[in-house]
Amino acid sequence: MQALTAIDQLARPQKLYQPLTQEQQDLFTQAMQQADVWHKARNANYAKLWVGEQRPSIPVGLFKKLDLATSVEQEGQWLSSSGTGKTGATEVFFDKGSMQRITQGMLALFIENGFYSSQPARFLLLSPNPQLGDFPGYATAFLKFTAAAPNKALVFAVNPEAVFDAELAIKTLTTWAQEPEPIFIFGLTVFFEQLALALPQPIEFKQPIKGITGGGWKGLTKTMERGQILQRLAQNLQTPMLDIRDMYGMTEHPLHYLSCPLGHFHQPVYSRFFVQGANQQELEAGEQGLIRLQNPFFASIPAHDIVTEDLGCLGEHCGCGNTQPYLKFLGRATTNEGICAQEALA
Repeated sequence: MQALTAIDQLARPQKLYQPLTQEQQDLFTQAMQQADVWHKARNANYAKLWVGEQRPSIPVGLFKKLDLATSVEQEGQWLSSSGTGKTGATEVFFDKGSMQRITQGMLALFIENGFYSSQPARFLLLSPNPQLGDFPGYATAFLKFTAAAPNKALVFAVNPEAVFDAELAIKTLTTWAQEPEPIFIFGLTVFFEQLALALPQPIEFKQPIKGITGGGWKGLTKTMERGQILQRLAQNLQTPMLDIRDMYGMTEHPLHYLSCPLGHFHQPVYSRFFVQGANQQELEAGEQGLIRLQNPFFASIPAHDIVTEDLGCLGEHCGCGNTQPYLKFLGRATTNEGICAQEALA
């Protein structure tokens, strides 16, 4: 994918959230067109989906039913989506070039949202160690997020059987509370709930704590809504600053997006968010429909324009101060069967 210079340029944004200039619009359009050419020339199944010059928006479920891998000549890593449901998992190959662009894009996103430290930090992962078994892509994603800071300590508080170890998590946090390094907690929301319920008493910290939840939660947490989980954690993790954001993404899409403090996912310059109706028409802000995502970073799979199985709506003028339009995730359009949090609880 060395010839796709527009895509590589797109992966190196100087500012992530800003009103789009015509130059940035043109760069995104060029990058998407280069992705079209790349995948059509190397992927016969993808080429068959085209009708004339109209780029297909691929339903994410199709990746589970049809071989849509694009041939690449680089080393890489295979990751799988969640897939305990009827359609099974999607196996996605992350080639070296794609992974470099994804890493650059994610680093820019973490820095822009304040989830980066040049000082050593301690990481508590509420997910299994992906090196100890065959886990869905969320386990690898949370591990890769530890690139947000030099690693002083790393603890996995979920065992290879996907069982949360509350005793280990609480012991780790109690020990770290006396140390000066900042703390990051990454994991599935369902495990954040289990942590919130397990904390026997407040723990006082000298340093800030930042967290990222992800993997689905509606209907899968046991007793609390997300807001209640965060409130209980704030009561028991007594720190100068507790900042827990949500994550939205999937293995079939190259990027994961961090919410703002108000829970909204703002559109970065290298991606486009849409919400579409039953007739595939683009909906206006505030109207509910299926979430559609565009980003051209993948060389190994034609996922640069996909329609998800998630419901959402677009919004503008967020109270957090970010001027970019945002996406609000409302839940699954299908059943919860087969998503990351459901798989963790199985």
